[in-house]
Amino acid sequence: MGRPSGLAWAILLVAGIVLLGGGAAAIAVGILNPDLISAQLPADAEVDAAAVGGAAVALGVATGVVGLMHLGIAAALRAGIGIASTGAVVLAATMAVLALGFAVAALVSIASNSAPAVYMLPAAIGLGLGVIGYVVVVARVIGSRGAPV
Repeated sequence: MGRPSGLAWAILLVAGIVLLGGGAAAIAVGILNPDLISAQLPADAEVDAAAVGGAAVALGVATGVVGLMHLGIAAALRAGIGIASTGAVVLAATMAVLALGFAVAALVSIASNSAPAVYMLPAAIGLGLGVIGYVVVVARVIGSRGAPV
């Protein structure tokens, strides 16, 4: 088996760092200022700030765990651990599908006027770039095998 390219592990490394940062930010906002999030809800939504903050913390923890998975697989790929290729392909393919779904949802939100384009367009662009990055990871890791999968 060939060694996966440096580009594949670098993309996973950067994605892991971004996900860890996003998770930490969600945890911080959920704990320190849950009113910031609950103020964005419609007036008729009867959810207290503490519940919204708890949800933000839970989402931040889950995002951080996914970020750690990225970092672990990137490190294993860099070290040449054989099974890491399987983990990288499964993780990157799953994340590509999720990012594509979220990008489409952001664009639909713009088209239906349910969310401001100023928020959703950068999100859709970033998620689209994520899809491309994850597809590159899958292609590089599978291509490094040198034999049919």
